[in-house]
Amino acid sequence: MTRSDWMVLLPEILLCGGGILVLMLDAIAPSLRRAFTAISLLATAAAAWAVYYVTPGHAMTAPAATFHGLLETSPLTAAFSFVILLSTALCLLASQGYLRRERILSGEYHALLLWCATGLLLMLRSTELLMVFLALELLSLCLYSLAAYHRRLSISGEAAIKYFLMGAFVSAFVLYGIALVYGATGSTRFDAIGAALAAAPGVPVLASLGFLMLVAGFGFKMSLVPFHAWSPDTYQGAPSPFVAFLSVAPKVASALVLYRLLAAVAQGGGTANVARWSTVVAILSVLSMVVGNLLALVQRDIKRMLAYSGIAHMGYLLLALVTLDRASLMPVLVYLLAYVLMNAGAFTVVTLLYSRPGEQHLISDLAGWGYRYPLLGGCLAVCMLSLGGIPPTVGFLGKYVVFLKAVGDGHVGLAITGVLMSLIGVFYYLRVMYYLYMKPETRQPEGLLIDVWGRTAAVVAALGTLALGIWPTGLLQWLITATTAK
Repeated sequence: MTRSDWMVLLPEILLCGGGILVLMLDAIAPSLRRAFTAISLLATAAAAWAVYYVTPGHAMTAPAATFHGLLETSPLTAAFSFVILLSTALCLLASQGYLRRERILSGEYHALLLWCATGLLLMLRSTELLMVFLALELLSLCLYSLAAYHRRLSISGEAAIKYFLMGAFVSAFVLYGIALVYGATGSTRFDAIGAALAAAPGVPVLASLGFLMLVAGFGFKMSLVPFHAWSPDTYQGAPSPFVAFLSVAPKVASALVLYRLLAAVAQGGGTANVARWSTVVAILSVLSMVVGNLLALVQRDIKRMLAYSGIAHMGYLLLALVTLDRASLMPVLVYLLAYVLMNAGAFTVVTLLYSRPGEQHLISDLAGWGYRYPLLGGCLAVCMLSLGGIPPTVGFLGKYVVFLKAVGDGHVGLAITGVLMSLIGVFYYLRVMYYLYMKPETRQPEGLLIDVWGRTAAVVAALGTLALGIWPTGLLQWLITATTAK
């Protein structure tokens, strides 16, 4: 191991160190618990600076591949890392008031969240499947613990058990898929897998079965149909600020890993095999869009509605991956950044306005609260408009570039399906705004703790959603540069 190897791990080291520091302070100075959010935010900001610092072409001249080629550092991985760290920061901001209100403020929460981010960054940068699996397990163990963090609530334990059991099956699928791919190609590195497939006269059955298991595993993390059953129950029972992270960050890393898997197939699978895998992606996309939107349409609990709408949004995202080329990465990144801002912003407002975590989060309870809480109501309205893809929000930009990519690749039918499903989605997003501003108040708020941290998270998400939707040029130029750089 060289100095460059250690320096390239600087973002992950800072995040791990931040988690360890918070745990130590919790043990020796529990009176500092209210400062844990600030300490964790500093660790996240330091990790973001380190991502910039170690990316080739910036402050440090580092090799693109380190640890004997196991980890990649590039403008592409940096862009995905910034999106994950943004979602981590929003979650930390939204958590302070919730943890104080529920009297469960302790260092374990912040440490687990920082270690989740560590696993995600490692997963993004892994160039071979076993490293991806190790990062996935680090991430998953922390996610299971955070889902059950509100130990006094049975619904929280139920959510974690469902997530854990499904996640355990998925881990077995991923590991078995890795074994099959290795047996068929003799390697677990993405580039070597593609080269082995290109050299073979045909794609081995073992490789196809292994890829199918891997797609199923990361489809679970992205809540794609038919691997979606865990998400509504887990979202409803888990702590709301954590769901702001769970609903977005794992999907960001899983999307890049899924792209790398599909790119390996496209590199060496031949025209017929690429067409078959494109069909698989198209089917997953259509199923997710249709099932997600139709089930979200009938929900009365806002967290379950957002869970099903998240399934639909991952279906829209897959439209850009139907054609397996590098040009898919720019629309995917735009969409993921938009999704992080608008979905995390929505869950942040839900965290602040619903004080009964063990009960349903009924949309009807928001009636008239747009006037009682104008700032939070406005932020939630902006996020709903963005989720519906209504201009001038960044949600509209995300859907536009994804649909444009599908049309440009000749998948007009898929793009039309996406547009029609988006119209259905607009109905249930506008229903939230209807209750906020057009229905009389039916319930008095009680037990709320709307702190400055939570307000900041909601405002940052809403302003980011509007600003990037109105002035997208800089964002698009940055992402085009990041996704085209080698």
